[in-house]
Amino acid sequence: MRIVLFKGQSQYGSLRLHIDQLAAALAAMGHEAIVIDLLLPDGMARLNAALSQPVQFFYSLNGMGVDMRVGDQTLYDAVDSLFITLHVDHPVHLWPRLEIKMDRRLIVSFLDESHVKLVRDSFPPEHFAALSMMPPGANTSIPPAMPDEETLFQDWAVLRDIPLLFTGTYRGTPQRDWHSAERNFVTTLFDDAADLALSQDTLSLEEAIDQVVAARDTSLTPAGRTQLIRKSRDVYRYVEAYRRHQLLVTLNAAGVPLVVYGKGWEDRPFPAFDWRGEGSFEETLRLLRRTRLVLNSNNNFVAGGHERVFAAQVNGAAVVSDTSRYYDRHYTDGRDMLFYRWTALETLPAQIEAALADPHGLAAVARAGFRQAATHHTWDVRARHILDLFAAVNILTR
Repeated sequence: MRIVLFKGQSQYGSLRLHIDQLAAALAAMGHEAIVIDLLLPDGMARLNAALSQPVQFFYSLNGMGVDMRVGDQTLYDAVDSLFITLHVDHPVHLWPRLEIKMDRRLIVSFLDESHVKLVRDSFPPEHFAALSMMPPGANTSIPPAMPDEETLFQDWAVLRDIPLLFTGTYRGTPQRDWHSAERNFVTTLFDDAADLALSQDTLSLEEAIDQVVAARDTSLTPAGRTQLIRKSRDVYRYVEAYRRHQLLVTLNAAGVPLVVYGKGWEDRPFPAFDWRGEGSFEETLRLLRRTRLVLNSNNNFVAGGHERVFAAQVNGAAVVSDTSRYYDRHYTDGRDMLFYRWTALETLPAQIEAALADPHGLAAVARAGFRQAATHHTWDVRARHILDLFAAVNILTR
């Protein structure tokens, strides 16, 4: 098959790397994977050249390119091809791209099961050709090559000179930005929903909103619920930022020596941490081969998986992460991943200290995690999932 993959803007280059590694996986399966970099001046010329022959489907992340048109049609209706995308952010941040209408050609995957449910409940049944749950794959190296397990774990504790690593942006002290609006039913509802979501480990914000609405003896129409959730972008940002901030405050107060790469740390109020610059996703892959334990904050994906976890594992690092319903189903605490819970965050510093004090046990967790990622979370596995979606939709709708 001929498959066109779109690549464009990406913080730290992570989404661009995802596309490159997926393209390599598709090519290894015998498909013609054509990567179009929309940031290049000749990106559209390359796309036009690719369209000189039939394209079975287009692929992107976060709906990039979904709004391309030919006259009064989408590009994909015009060339009779499917458009498949993985949204790696919450749907409220990408809603206009979800609203693009095609003739049974739009397939959207999400990295969180609650995102699938939210979108399924918010759009007419015929709007999408298919929806699916699919976290990003595990990025290995550049160019992509699956590490050899025995080589990866030879002298594991000796060669890994970074005890604890966190890669991510520091967003500052969280603010309830919706407070700038007039205090009313919606803004006070958002206060209660944020507090409720933060009081539990794996309650999605939309579930919290539903519970708060019900507690107020109010019943919204489906369209009213969708509109309310669409207005809650600031609340999603707040819950995510609050959790990350509390995680960092807790570790810093305990003096946990965290090595950090990412944006926003220049004026950080965390003297215990060793910030080593902004970094890039490409650089992160090299750091993971030197790290014993990677700290993950799951970006409030309460029923999903983050690429940071799978990339760390496939590169031989152990992972300590806040739990999610997805991780609870596929991993076992202390066997192939270490979990912490938001409702017991004060126990995390001692948990990290104990893990780092037992390199033999931590290496065993890292090796078991590697086997999970190498079996279930490679881009080869994700490529097969995407190809299965394409085949199913072709059978059911074409």
